Amino acid sequence: MATVSGRKARVTVGASGGTEQIVGEISNWDMNLSADEVDTTAFGDGWGKSDVGMKKWSGSCAGSADPTDATGQGVVEAAFDTGALIPDIRFYVEYSETAGEKLIYYAPDTASDASAGARITSVNVKQDKAGVATISFNFSGCGPLKRFSETVPSAP
Repeated sequence: MATVSGRKARVTVGASGGTEQIVGEISNWDMNLSADEVDTTAFGDGWGKSDVGMKKWSGSCAGSADPTDATGQGVVEAAFDTGALIPDIRFYVEYSETAGEKLIYYAPDTASDASAGARITSVNVKQDKAGVATISFNFSGCGPLKRFSETVPSAP
C-alpha cells in the first residue's frame, strides 16, 4: 500500500505552466465529494431501490494567515469578495518539481465544463494571543471535479 506524505501537498491558483501560484501558508485541506440519492422504488417493490442523482463537491483549506500573499491568499479572498468562481484552483495530494515524479491533484474539470470552478463560501480569520493568525476558506464546487494524475516532464 502506497502512502503520500502531507508535506507533498499544496493548494494553488492560476494556470499551470508558469503562472500557477501557491496559496501560501496553507497547512491542511479537505475535499468532500457526494451524490444525491434518488428513490426509484415503485409500488409493489419489496425492497427500496435508488439511483445516483446530482453530484457535488465542497471542502475547506486552512493555515497561517499571510496578508502579504497577494497572488495566493489574496486571490482567494478577492474571489470571496466578488463572488467569482476560481476555475484554476488545484488541491494537490502529491506535488513535485522533479522530472519523472508524480503529480496527483483535484481540480475543476474545465475541459468538460468551461464554467466549472470553486466558489469561496466563507473566510475565517482567527488570532490568539498565544499563537499566530490563522485563516480558513470554505468552498463549494460548481460543475465537475476531476482527479488528475500526471508525471513531471523532463526539462527541455
